[in-house]
Amino acid sequence: MSSIREVELPKEGRGFTCKLFCYFIKRSLREITHRLCYYLISLGSCFLAIYIALIANTIISRAPLIFLKIAEIKQGEIDISFTPVQQDNHHRYFNMTRVDFLINNLTGLLSPRLYFHQATVIKDNRAIHIHLLLIDSQRERNHRIGTASNLPILREGECAIHEKLSQRLGEGKSIELVVKDTTYLGLLQRISRPDGEYRELEEVGTTCKVVAVFNSLGGKVPASENEDYMLMELGPFLRHLSKSPDIDSDFSKFLLAFDSYQVVSGIVANHPDRHEVYSDSDFYRVQRTVSNYAANIVDRLGFFPLVSYMPILEDLLPFHMGAVFLTIILNLIVIILAIISTFLVYNLLTISVESHTFEFGIMRMLGIGRFGLAMLVLTQAMTFVFPALVFAIIFSFPSLYIASTTLQKNFGFTISPMPTVFSIVLALILGILVPLLAAALPIRQVVSRNLVESLDIMRSKSQGVHITIEYAQKTSSWPSFGFGIVAVIYGASIYYFLPLSLLAMNLQLMLWIMLSILLAIIIGLIMVSLNIIHLMEKLFVYVLLFYETAAMKFLILKNMIAHKLRNRKTVIVYALSLGFLLFTIVAYTMELKNAQMKMLDRHASYLELQWRNDDSSFETVLALESHLLNELKEEAEDFTWMTKYLAMRGAKEFKNVWVTDYGRQVSSRVNILAFSPNYFDVANKDFFGPHSANKTSGLSLSEQLYTPRGSQSVGIGAFIEQELNVNVEDPKSTFLFNYEKEYTNVLFDSRPLFMLKSCPGMVMTSLTYMGLLTQGVAMSIPLYMKTSNATSASTVLWDTLAIKVKGNSMEYYNRIYDALSKLVEEKPDEIIVWSYSKNADQVDDIRSLLDIIFIIIIIIFMFLSFFSLSSSMTANILEQAKEIAIVRSVGLSRCRTVFMHVYEAFVLVLTGSITGAIIGMLIGYTLCMQRMLYTSIPMHFQFPFLHMIVMIVTSIVCAILSTVSPSLYLLRRPIAELART
Repeated sequence: MSSIREVELPKEGRGFTCKLFCYFIKRSLREITHRLCYYLISLGSCFLAIYIALIANTIISRAPLIFLKIAEIKQGEIDISFTPVQQDNHHRYFNMTRVDFLINNLTGLLSPRLYFHQATVIKDNRAIHIHLLLIDSQRERNHRIGTASNLPILREGECAIHEKLSQRLGEGKSIELVVKDTTYLGLLQRISRPDGEYRELEEVGTTCKVVAVFNSLGGKVPASENEDYMLMELGPFLRHLSKSPDIDSDFSKFLLAFDSYQVVSGIVANHPDRHEVYSDSDFYRVQRTVSNYAANIVDRLGFFPLVSYMPILEDLLPFHMGAVFLTIILNLIVIILAIISTFLVYNLLTISVESHTFEFGIMRMLGIGRFGLAMLVLTQAMTFVFPALVFAIIFSFPSLYIASTTLQKNFGFTISPMPTVFSIVLALILGILVPLLAAALPIRQVVSRNLVESLDIMRSKSQGVHITIEYAQKTSSWPSFGFGIVAVIYGASIYYFLPLSLLAMNLQLMLWIMLSILLAIIIGLIMVSLNIIHLMEKLFVYVLLFYETAAMKFLILKNMIAHKLRNRKTVIVYALSLGFLLFTIVAYTMELKNAQMKMLDRHASYLELQWRNDDSSFETVLALESHLLNELKEEAEDFTWMTKYLAMRGAKEFKNVWVTDYGRQVSSRVNILAFSPNYFDVANKDFFGPHSANKTSGLSLSEQLYTPRGSQSVGIGAFIEQELNVNVEDPKSTFLFNYEKEYTNVLFDSRPLFMLKSCPGMVMTSLTYMGLLTQGVAMSIPLYMKTSNATSASTVLWDTLAIKVKGNSMEYYNRIYDALSKLVEEKPDEIIVWSYSKNADQVDDIRSLLDIIFIIIIIIFMFLSFFSLSSSMTANILEQAKEIAIVRSVGLSRCRTVFMHVYEAFVLVLTGSITGAIIGMLIGYTLCMQRMLYTSIPMHFQFPFLHMIVMIVTSIVCAILSTVSPSLYLLRRPIAELART
């Protein structure tokens, strides 16, 4: 009481003064010294919530760049590729000198390239086919094309080759290079001899010095094509070529003086601020920015007949929702952390208020009114949060610097080393809201308590039954009115913004609405579960503690009834934490699964042979079949063939193929291909979606194409079935194929044999992403041959050989891959061996990064939940000091008393954990179904059993640790002293 007398307390009418506020600060500091451990717990929780808000919102501003790295695996670090239009089957070229002049005033990152796809390297009189790529190394380095490449700038006569080619060539640093390109060489000859009198060169040989051997070009070309390329410098290339003995002296002098940049076969470009552009989570805004940039370049180039291609945007399209999902999930993590921190601060304030009831009563007797007591509690809440806010902002700077350095090293992009303005504003909002919300109920408890009850220290504070009598004229309707206002605003927002997002095709806004609904569902399910929590606790007591005595069970249940209100908040914390953790784990697991499925997208199996060009040799086809049937029969279970598309890449007389109804009112462009009868027995089952077909034949869908009905029918996707309004179960339902040739169209009718919503190796979906995906149509090989006018199987253009490995053994995968790679190494420009396992390293790196991130999040959540449980159980035990003295006096041992409280905490935590698990599973399943709807990529819900077991075991350990220490603290004191507490 001396500390109170030291302050000149204001009288009731003087209100709240600065001097009284200083006293509140001193008292809060004294409270900190008395309860330093609890203060550090609360400070740490608030620090973590604000710190993660600062870090997460700064990092998620760059989260879409993770999906950019996935797209760069397939396409390389190239935003836009410009190629000249071919006319009359003649290749055309760019004059890079003229291009640089035309775009002089445009901030552009353009780099020229010259491709020779028919180049060979001579080794022991044996020609090894390669792709010769001429680049401007300095430009590409400046323009951030191939940032992970460590190749030096090549000088005249120097080259860089892949390590596999280096192994095949053996010792020696000089190689013989033969360039075969009559179009390029002929163009140079025509420029040098305008009169047309020259000897046409078909090939030119020269010698190159190998100065670098690479394993990867680091994004200069697609990752799957790294092994095919040999690099040389564009600038000195013609000067070096002029020394070839195959060139006469006059042409040699011309090449020596001619600028190599005046004839290039392609131009690649990157946006000047590509990381800033691609870090936008709105894919359509990114698409608009990059497309406008490409359009500006095309506009500057004027009349040049060229085609622009944006490969990164094409590959980002299936991932465009992933960045939005990741951003929203991380924001939800911050929200949940703020809620948990609020509960923790609330629990600690409740302990402080209940342990100082007598002191508050004395203060009220000495003149401090209800408003002063409210400000005292709020000041104490501020002491938890304001230091946490300052420390969080200070520690965010080095953390962001370390994160930026790590991302730069592993992924090639950086983040701001300082928190963004939005992050700081969010941290300030948390710093204000957390203490206000946490102090609301303790303030109400302080100001509503009767003065007589506050001064009564002889009566137990534990109340098993609480009766409240309310007078109608004094009942306040503000809580109900406030909840009604919030509910109306929430419902009106959904009613307005959901149709708006659908009409505007704003998928980001739509997902925010969906996930806000999911968050409301989480909170709503938790509130509903509060009605059955007591039944669950009773069930767990009788089922899990079956070996205990009836008296112990009775004591546990009575304790839980007495602590019902406080335990309810602990259950909410655990249910919210574990439910949201499971929801988050399901979400990021689903994103990784989506990335893996996207890598498998448009591939029939995990191991394939693919033809690069339109000249698939039938002798090679027979040789591969023979090798699989004879040499690899122990490893390969089966294999199947796919043809090339009938149009564009297949039968060259067809420009496009369309499907249409008989009225020609609805039409859609399609890609037609054929496959073997065993296709669906070999193909990847993960992409085999729901279908409609004849289920009475006993044949697989691919085998049905080879039946009498199948010879007149095709397999279609769900989109075509809906678009043309056909029914696969009606044999009279037909539609038209429109084969578009150069001067005429060919029509013939067909009927649908089966319908698929997803298909391995080809596009069959119920959506087309606004026309960006061309649907596939499957037919039998005989019907394909008839349509393409192929006379025999030797004239069919084969595209893919898909292989099914016995038992999905990784050892068998590696054996087949190595054997086939060796078999086709003489034809790298004709056939490539594609393996999923060889292309999944980058996804595995991203998986490791996300695993680390979410493991840290799990630790943080469990840390906060543990201290919330610890503070709650401490308050329960301290409140029951008199009851503990009574049960001790009638014979209950210290050990059994500790077990009583451990059992209570165990049942409490298990109830919250099971409730959270059920809620998280329901929300995770909903999210998985929603993801499938938006991406049309088949995924299966995977419940994280391992994570669930780890979290429940950790929760049980936390239950034990949270009760043993306070129980032993009280049990060390004599029974008589406990009775007087």
